[in-house]
Order: sequence, then structure tokens, then C-alpha cells
Amino acid sequence: MTSKIHDLIRESWQVYRRFQDQSFLVKPSIPILFFGDSEPYFSSKLKVITLGLNPSRIEFPHEDRFFRFSCASKVYPRILEGVSYGEYLEALNGYFREPPNHPYRPWFNCFEHLLTGLDCSYYGNASNAAIHTDLCSPLATDPTWSNLSSEAQISLLSSGTRLWHSLVEWLSPDLIIASVARSHLRRISFPQQDDWKVVHTIDRSNPYDVELTKLKIGGKTAALVFGKAANTPFGTVSNIDKRKIGLAIKNHIS
Repeated sequence: MTSKIHDLIRESWQVYRRFQDQSFLVKPSIPILFFGDSEPYFSSKLKVITLGLNPSRIEFPHEDRFFRFSCASKVYPRILEGVSYGEYLEALNGYFREPPNHPYRPWFNCFEHLLTGLDCSYYGNASNAAIHTDLCSPLATDPTWSNLSSEAQISLLSSGTRLWHSLVEWLSPDLIIASVARSHLRRISFPQQDDWKVVHTIDRSNPYDVELTKLKIGGKTAALVFGKAANTPFGTVSNIDKRKIGLAIKNHIS
């Protein structure tokens, strides 16, 4: 395990420990630094990450908190003592592997159809492997992010966005795909290299624009793509149109 990922794991658990006595934290749970298999991601020709706000409470069902992270049951709560980082990384890398795990498909499929157009997948079904990240916090909360008090949000953001930026520097993506409230994009502090421009439009009574800009991340330039969210990422867009969006992005960045 490289020192960088070791540092990121340690920081994610420091964040968990900081909030472990707060009533809004789902307990028991683990901080989810990222969703997806980092090994095929780093060997992918096109490195794609998707963006959300924080993990859903559904990731830790009440009847079996580690239903979706079977490996994590072996390390919690000992990992709070700074051990078992390898097992924790295994739990993250194995999230989309079925069996033994049970990824939250209804939510991640909102992105998966778009990823298909990029010859990319969370599930290992394409040439390129995608990783999902959360901008605001690695912690699952109850209530959900939008229903948290402003005080709780501000407190979580103070550590969560810093951790996300460090994670993205390690992941060094070619493409970030975001479908959140647009105001959250202001939390991304990587230098913007040019203006937003429309790269694809779904022609309908209320046209749906997909926009792109470029960010400087470390020593490379990455594309940031944005499409409006509804209750879910790209929530008003059909699966067929999501695949068209993915193909349009692929053609644009290549």
C-alpha cells in the first residue's frame, strides 16, 4: 500500500472519529473514501470519477450494517485504533463485486448508463473502470444531506471537502462527472482553466444541457462535466439519452 493511500485512509477514519458521537452519523458504519475498484481504475486508459455529496444511509441497512461492505465487518471497530488499513481498502475495492457484496444499484445505475457511452463501468463491464467519490463528506448520515442542519453541514464540510481534494489528487482523473445542485460546484477549488461550454443538448420541451469545463489537478488537466440533477443524478434523463451523453463526452474529450 502506498503512503498516499495510507494517509487518505487514516484521514478518513479521523473524520469518522471526530463525528462518532453525533446523532446524525449512521452507526455502526465506515467512512467511504470512494466506491469502486482502484486497481483496474489506475490501469484504465480513461480515468473517470463520478461525484456525489455524501454516502447514502442506505449503504448501511439497519438489519445488517455491513451488508454492502462484507470485508468491513472484520475490521470495525478495531480500525479506529489505526490498524487494518489493508482490509479497509479491500472493502472499498470490492464494493461493486457481486457476490459477495450488494452494491446500491438503483442509485449507481443513474451514472452507469452514462458511463457505458464512455466505454466505462463501475462493475468491470467495460475497458475502463470508474470510481465514485463524495465531495462533502465520506460519512453516511441520517437524515440525508439536504435535511441536515446548516451547523452539521458546515462542520462536515470543513473536513470532507479537504479530504475529497486530496483523494482526487491521488486518483488523478481525466474526467469528473457531476450531477448535483450547481451551487456545490463552487466547493471544488482546483483552478478552472476555461469557461463552461455546452457539449451536448437533449432536445425536448425543456432542453437539457450538458456542460464541460477544464480543471488543473496537480500536473494535468482534467475535464469536469455537469448535468442537472433531480432526485437522482441526471434524474430527468432517459437511459438511452444518458448513453448518448456519455458518447458525446467521449467524442469531445478524445
